[in-house]
Amino acid sequence: MERQRLFLQGNSLGLQPEQVLVLEIIGTIDNFINAVNRIKGLEWLGEFETDNIDPDYGFEDKKNPEKPLRGQLFLVMTDQQALQQLCGLFEIWRNNRNADFAYGLTRFKRVFEHLHTIRPWNTEDRIRETGILEDWKERLEFDQSVIPFEAELWFRGSRRRRGQAEAQLRNIIASLDGEVIGQCIIPDIAYHAVLGRIRRNRIQDILDRPEALQDIGLLRCQDMMYLRPVGQCAVPIAEDEAEVGALAQEPPSELSQASPVVALFDGLPLTRHKLLEGRLIVDDPDGYESDYQAEARKHGTAMGSLICHGDLNEKRGPADRPLYVRPIMRSRSSFRGYEEAIPEDVLPTDLIHRAVRRLYEPEDDEVPEAPDVRIINLSIGDPARPFVREMSPWARLLDWLAWKYNVLFLVSAGNHVREIELDIARNDLSTLTDQAREQAVIKSLATDTRNRRLLSPAETLNGLTIGAVHADASVPSPSYLIDPFVRAGLPSVISAHGPGYRRAVKPDIFLSGGRQLLTEKLGAHAKAKLRIHPFPKPPGQRTAAPGNAGRLDQTAHTRGTSNAAALASRGAGFLYELLGRLRGQPGTNLPEQYDVVLMKALLVHGANWADAQTRYESALKNAQNRRTFKDHLGRFLGYGAANLEKVMACTEQRVTVLGFGKLDDGEADEFILPLPPSLSTMNEWRRLTITLAWLSPVSSKNQKYRIAQLWFGSENSIATERVESDYNAVRRGTVQHEIFEDDKAVVFQDGDTTAIKVNCRADAGKITDSIRYGLAVTLEVAEGIDIPIYQEVRDRLRIPVAVQGARSV
Repeated sequence: MERQRLFLQGNSLGLQPEQVLVLEIIGTIDNFINAVNRIKGLEWLGEFETDNIDPDYGFEDKKNPEKPLRGQLFLVMTDQQALQQLCGLFEIWRNNRNADFAYGLTRFKRVFEHLHTIRPWNTEDRIRETGILEDWKERLEFDQSVIPFEAELWFRGSRRRRGQAEAQLRNIIASLDGEVIGQCIIPDIAYHAVLGRIRRNRIQDILDRPEALQDIGLLRCQDMMYLRPVGQCAVPIAEDEAEVGALAQEPPSELSQASPVVALFDGLPLTRHKLLEGRLIVDDPDGYESDYQAEARKHGTAMGSLICHGDLNEKRGPADRPLYVRPIMRSRSSFRGYEEAIPEDVLPTDLIHRAVRRLYEPEDDEVPEAPDVRIINLSIGDPARPFVREMSPWARLLDWLAWKYNVLFLVSAGNHVREIELDIARNDLSTLTDQAREQAVIKSLATDTRNRRLLSPAETLNGLTIGAVHADASVPSPSYLIDPFVRAGLPSVISAHGPGYRRAVKPDIFLSGGRQLLTEKLGAHAKAKLRIHPFPKPPGQRTAAPGNAGRLDQTAHTRGTSNAAALASRGAGFLYELLGRLRGQPGTNLPEQYDVVLMKALLVHGANWADAQTRYESALKNAQNRRTFKDHLGRFLGYGAANLEKVMACTEQRVTVLGFGKLDDGEADEFILPLPPSLSTMNEWRRLTITLAWLSPVSSKNQKYRIAQLWFGSENSIATERVESDYNAVRRGTVQHEIFEDDKAVVFQDGDTTAIKVNCRADAGKITDSIRYGLAVTLEVAEGIDIPIYQEVRDRLRIPVAVQGARSV
C-alpha cells in the first residue's frame, strides 16, 4: 500500500484475473467509499469515481424493496503477496472481529465492516447477469440439440498467452463433447472471444446440478471472464400481420448517381418493393439472401423505407442518394419463434468488424465497397446484454471504428415490451383521468428502470444513441386501446432508459418512434397491469412491408427505437447534403474531414426537453431527489426530442453559426459570436444553445475509457440561466449540449461579443492524434418579435475575426 500498487474500479474493464479481488459491498457503494476516505493513509484508495455509482431509485430488490443490494467493486493489486495477505486479513476478521491486527492494519477493520466478502474472480462472476443459464433452459425446452455460447476470455497482450488460454478452453469444450466453431481477437478493443457449442445432454447435466456449478470445468476456466448467450439481436416475425392499403400510384423520383453516405446494417430488405427498387446497394458477401424468404424481410424493409422516405404518412421527399445495405441477419425458426436474427455461427462483434472494414479497406485486391459512407445505422440491440456499468465488446468496437474511420454510428436505444404494473388498484384503472393515468405510467416505468436499461451496443460513447418519442402522423387511435399519455412528446413506453457509461447522457436524443398503445391485462392480480399491443395497423409509422403472394406495393405500421434511429440516419443524410452546399459557397473553407463531427453536433443541436420536463417532474420529483433531479431526469429524457428541421435553416429570429477545429492535449480554441445590437435593452425571451461534439480514441484497458475530453465554457451575458440537462452530466460523453435562457434586459454596444472557448485534455491516456470537433451555436428570440438577429449577426460575421486553430462558417 505504501507503494500504491492497488486501486479500485467499478467494472472489469482492462483487468487481469490474477491481479483482481472482487469486493462485495454491504449496503451502498458510496458508504464504503466514505469509510475508506475517513481512514488516514487510505485516502488515495478512494479515488474511485463516485459518479459511477448507480442511483438507488429504481434499483431496489424486486421482491423486497427495503433490502439493500450488494454492490461490487474490483480491487486491482499488482503484488500477488499483498493480494493474498488482504484476503487472509479479511478471513481473520470475519472469524473474530476482535482479533489483534499488526501495527498499521487495524484501520482495515472499519473498511471490512462494509464488506460481505473479498474473493478472487470466480464462477459466479463469469455468469453474473449474463442470462446464460436462462438461455440454456429455454433452448432445452425447445428441444435444441446443440447449444451455442460465447466465451469471452481475459484479454492478454501476449499472443503466446492468448494462444495458451484458447487452447485450454478448447480442451475443456472438447471434454464436454463440444466444439469451437469460431473465435475473434481484436487487440485494439482488448477483445478475445470463442464461439462454442455443446450437445444438449451435457448442458442438461450442468443445469441438473446448480449446487455444483463451482465444480464444472467450463465455468471454472481461469482464463474465461464471461460466459454468455450468443448475441442474436433477434426481431420476431409475426405470421398473422394484416396488410395495410397498397401504395398510391406516384411517379418514381429521380435518384442521384452519387455514392451512398448512409449505410444500413440490418436484415435483408425486399429490394424489389416499389418504394425501394433501385434505391438500395445491397452488399451480401456472406450469402444471406440465398435462404431469406421474401415474406420474412420485414425489419430491413421497414428500416430501408424509413431512411429513404421517412414516415409515409408524412409524405416527405425521398433521399437523393442510394442506401448501402449490408445484411447481418437471417430468417429462422428458434426457441423464441420465427424471427430475423444474427446467425448463431458467427460472433456479432466479429461480423460488425468485418462489415465496417469492408467499407473502407480493400479485400482480395479489390477496391473498398463504400468508402464515402459517413453514417452507419444500427437499429438492432442485444436483449441478452443490457448495459450494466461495463462497456460491451460491441460498443467498444463501434467506438474504436468510429475514431479509426471517421464515421458516425447511429444506434437504437433498444425496446422493452415488458408489462407495466401501475401502483394503483386494478379496479381503479377505469376511474383515472388521462393525466392521472399518465403519471401512473411514468412512475411505473421509472421504478422499473433496472429492467429497462439500454441494450448493447447502445452504450456506445462515440456514436449517438437514439430513443423513441411517442409520436407519429397516423390516423386517430382505436378507441378500445389505451393511450398511455395525454399528448405526444414523451419517450415511448418501450424505449430503453439510460444513463450510459460513467453516467454519460444516454439516450442522446429522441425522434418519433410511433405511438405505442396498450391494453389492460386481465386476471386476478391486485394492481392494474398494462400490456404492449403489437399490430401492423395505425397508429405508428407507415413503412414499406413484404406482401402476401409476392405483392411488392404493401405497407404496414411499426413502432420502436429502431424507427427512431432510422429517421436519425435519414436526417443525418440531409445534414450531409447541407454541409456540402455550405462548402460550395464562396469564401467558405469547410474540409470534408469535419463533416462527421458537425453532423453529430447538428443532430443533437435542436434537442430539448420541452414540456416533458414538467410532466416528469409532476410524476417523480420529491423532497428526497430534488437536488439531483436534473441528473436523474437525464436517464429518461437524454438531451430531449431532436428537431432536425430547426437546424436545417435559420429565420429572421434565429441564427445558427457552425464552428470546427482540432485540438491536442492542453490546447483551446476561442470562438467570438457578435451580439445583435437590436437585442440591447430588450425585455424579451431569448435562448442561446451551444452544442459541441467530437470523436475520441478510447482505451479498453482503462476504466476512464475516453482518451480525449473536450468541453466548452462561455462568457455569456445575453442568456445566463442554464436550463434542462445537468451541468456535470453533459461533460461525461462526447457531446456537450447546453441551453441558456433569459428575458431580462442587457445593455451592450454594437460590436460587443460573446466568447465560447473549446478546451481539450487527456482523460484515459495520451492523445497522440489531434481531436477534431464540431460546434453549433444558435441564438434565438420568440418567433414574431421584430428583431432581425439573423441579419445582424450575419453582417457582423462577415468581418473576419482571427481565432487561432479554429474555423467558423
